[in-house]
Amino acid sequence: MEERSEPSSAPVPGHSARTPDKLRVLLASGFFESELISFREYAYSKELAALGHEVTLMCGDQSCIWRLSRVKLPVTNPTRHDAEFARTTGVKVRRRHVFLRMSDCVLYLPSLRDIRQADVVHVIEFRQGVTVLIALLARALGKPIVYDHEQRGDRSAHWYNRIDSLFRRLLIFTGALTVDRTRHTVLANRDHFQSCTWRSVPMMFAPLGVDAQRFYFDEEERRHTRAELGIDAGAPVAVMSGKLHRHKRVLDVVHACRRAGVRLIMVGTMAEDLRQDMDRLTSGTEIMLPQAAPARLRAIYNAADYAIFTTFSVSYWEAHATGVHLIVPATAFTELIFADRPEATRFGDPAMFQVSDEQYRPGVTIDGPIEEALRRPRPATPRRSREDFSARITGQRLADLYQELLDEKKSAGAPGADPPDRKLRSSRA
Repeated sequence: MEERSEPSSAPVPGHSARTPDKLRVLLASGFFESELISFREYAYSKELAALGHEVTLMCGDQSCIWRLSRVKLPVTNPTRHDAEFARTTGVKVRRRHVFLRMSDCVLYLPSLRDIRQADVVHVIEFRQGVTVLIALLARALGKPIVYDHEQRGDRSAHWYNRIDSLFRRLLIFTGALTVDRTRHTVLANRDHFQSCTWRSVPMMFAPLGVDAQRFYFDEEERRHTRAELGIDAGAPVAVMSGKLHRHKRVLDVVHACRRAGVRLIMVGTMAEDLRQDMDRLTSGTEIMLPQAAPARLRAIYNAADYAIFTTFSVSYWEAHATGVHLIVPATAFTELIFADRPEATRFGDPAMFQVSDEQYRPGVTIDGPIEEALRRPRPATPRRSREDFSARITGQRLADLYQELLDEKKSAGAPGADPPDRKLRSSRA
């Protein structure tokens, strides 16, 4: 196997001295929500287009929320902001009609023309099904292929979970035959991908990155938002954001905050089972807010003193950028990222997870460790914005990676050339 990449807690350094040529990039995914900047499809295409590259985003026309899912979340309208997104970024959005779907696996007819015209093809998540087909077509046309793998493990609680996990592994195994580089966000992503293939595919740690123009600290916004929400100026406040599900141990967070005397803001979409659990609780001081646009979410992070995450989320980086203190689970990943950094407190231990950073073991409760984390003194240094995980730098490094693959392809095709060095040149992209 290739040497495994490891994330570093150091800030991402500047990009390479070589400026990549203008590239034609095809980003391919089963889904795209043009109003959610936390989607990697949104961030990658926006940053690459800002660097002057010609970016096409091929995706399905259905919501990332499946209407037949057992977890009853409201179905979104993914195309609602397509025109605005294309106008403000310059990205070409190619919506394709989904004619078959089962959970997050979808099928649509890919645009062969867009694949043929691309210099490099970047696919997201082989478990989405259609991305495997796109990768196979791209490989047949001789295109370099970059792959982002987000799945962190197999689900095995029920027979249908085991069947689904096996099907996903077959998709990943097939797609892995085509790729030149695989990128991951946490260590469990990397390990799961490597367990699905016999190929020695170079791996890269690649955080999504945060838009520093959208997420930053603003003292005036903090005061204004606290006043709006009826929060005293000196009261300790925590926020929990995103898709709020029972399996994320949200009730444990509620209990921990109540015992620690910390007011909790819950912002995002709430699953029906969790809503029923909350209705059965005695009345408390929690503030429940709907899914928020980026500016509103930034204001809420600014109003808070703590941002609590019980599983990995790309919102780590958004919250971090606003200077709020992070409370995150203690895993191998968070140790590598946050172990020596005063802006984060890690709770519990890795053994509480069945799937690291994602799925807790049955019967595990985390209210005690979170309460302990809330009671620890925070650093006394003044709060400020942080730009350690910048989307701009992430986009530049992604463009550098594309150019590197094209250079390798060109070198391999030269008469008498030696095979390109396949070892990973950087642990970040």
